[in-house]
Order: sequence, then structure tokens, then C-alpha cells
Amino acid sequence: MTTTTQQARSLETVGLRKSFGGVHAVQDATVTFQPGRINAVIGPNGSGKTTFFNCVTGMIKPDSGTVTYRGETITRKAPHRIARAGIGRSFQLCRVFPRMTVLENLLVAVRRTGVVELLAGARNPEEIDRARALLVRVGIDHLEDTEARNLSYGQQKLLELAGVLMADPDTIMLDEPAGGVNPALIGRIATLVQELNAEGKTFIVVEHNMELVMSLSHHVIVFDRGRPIAEGSPDVVQTDPRVLEAYLGV
Repeated sequence: MTTTTQQARSLETVGLRKSFGGVHAVQDATVTFQPGRINAVIGPNGSGKTTFFNCVTGMIKPDSGTVTYRGETITRKAPHRIARAGIGRSFQLCRVFPRMTVLENLLVAVRRTGVVELLAGARNPEEIDRARALLVRVGIDHLEDTEARNLSYGQQKLLELAGVLMADPDTIMLDEPAGGVNPALIGRIATLVQELNAEGKTFIVVEHNMELVMSLSHHVIVFDRGRPIAEGSPDVVQTDPRVLEAYLGV
């Protein structure tokens, strides 16, 4: 693959900034994520990772800087337009409809069947088949008729991932997929990410579980005080003095 082709497929930010009052949450963040790979974004608490995610996906508007995807500027576009461009994301705290069943959550997630239509009984057979196939894939098909509020937190994480997959995005951004999840389900999530990546999906993962990050990722970007300070393979990043200083203060 040529460099030009890689750049055309990549998600990039240049000089991204976001402040809240006097707090500079993201500062001059210039990052190129590797297409077709598992990219990780790590950093100490408060280093700006989630704010950066939210700027990229349109959840909040950056003060300055640009975000491009496949060569198209997506800065400040609405989240649904960014999703249509091929970027799906999960959230640090699961976003599911607690009083809807697992299957209904997926049918709403695809956004072609609205909540009102769904409650009135309108269902697309093709979307139902796709939803059921994804539930099998993430391993919660036996919970199809269970209300989401009755799932464990880890199962809700799997449901949220299945909801992201309903739109078939090329790039998937996961915000702390292992947070609050038991080890068995962490392993299931990691396997799913690896399988989907092998099928061509690009991943960008914010995660505090360093064991998971270092075993799963191909490329790691380290944030500190709102800006990227280091990047490279897991082996390179683990021995970078700037990273040790950011995490350990040494």
C-alpha cells in the first residue's frame, strides 16, 4: 500500500485544541492513526484522551484544529454525519436503552428504525437477521429478549459494541472497553477486536488496562496534559523516558 493511499484512508488530527475555562483539555494534538491496525491512546487520568475522542467524533466542538478522515474534513460535523462517514464509537459509560430488549437496542442503533416505529411494531426483516447474527458473534444471542437493564455491565459493553457494528463502520473507536468488566469478558472483547481487525476494521482504543493495551495494539499514542508526547509500537512506548515521566513522575 502506498503512503498516499494510507493517508487517504487514515484518520488524522492537526493542531486540535479544546479548553474548558482555564483548563486546556486538548492542546495542539496532531495525530495520524494507522489504517487497518489496532491503535491505542493511553495516558494518565486527566490527560485529555476522552475529550480528544469527543472532538474527533463530533460530541464536542474543538476550539481550533482540524480532523480529517479519508481525506475529507470532518471537523465540527454532527456525530451522525461522522458516523455515516464510516466512524463508529463506544462510550466510557455504556449507552444502551435500559428498558428495551437486547434485540431492540440493535434495531434502534442502526437508526433506520426509529424508537416510535419500533414500539409500534415496525421491524425490518433484514435488520433483524443482521442484529441476530451480531448477537451470536458477540456471544449474547441467548439474551435477545432480555431488557438491557438486566444485563451485567460486561454484557452491556458487548451489546454496545454490537450496536456499533450494526452500521458496519470502517473505523471503530472504543472508549475504555475493559473498564468495569470481568477478566473473562475482557478476553472476549479482545478476541472480537482482533477478529474484526483481521477482517479490515481499524481500531482506536482508549484504555487504562496496560496489559490489554500492550498485548492488543500495533501502535500506541501517549497523551499527557492534553497533547501527544510519544508514539510507536508497544515495546518502544514502554521504554520511552517521556512516558515514564508522565506516568511515574520520574
